[in-house]
Amino acid sequence: MANEALVAGLHELLKAVRLLKQSSAAPVSTTGVLAAIRRNEACHMKDLAAEHALDPSTISRTIAALVRDGLVARTADPADGRASMLRLTDRGRTELDAVYAHYDSRLADALARWSQEEIDTFAASLQRFAADLIAQQNQNHTPSLEVAR
Repeated sequence: MANEALVAGLHELLKAVRLLKQSSAAPVSTTGVLAAIRRNEACHMKDLAAEHALDPSTISRTIAALVRDGLVARTADPADGRASMLRLTDRGRTELDAVYAHYDSRLADALARWSQEEIDTFAASLQRFAADLIAQQNQNHTPSLEVAR
């Protein structure tokens, strides 16, 4: 059985993240996508879907909205003219920088009474936990069986 205190803590963390995202000017689902595009300088939609564990149709709708809003541009992939590469526009970089400044301010306020050692320990533990949980999920993921025709 899962540790009840850990599950309760996860619920509170998810609530806190939702509140942080809601207080941002950027739409909730786009900050991570914009950050991934900037981190990779240019990427394919299928790579974003895999990185964010999202269905390709979901990421496709997100990208279409970001292109429509002028935050992301599609360019032809020089290695495969049939594929598109996604890049942040100047506006996309500016908006992402504003979101990060907002997050930095909110996190700094929340962690004002924490020592740097506590912050470093928490960050490392959180990253380790997320990586282990993702790895466990990937190990236990079994594709659904196709119905025989």
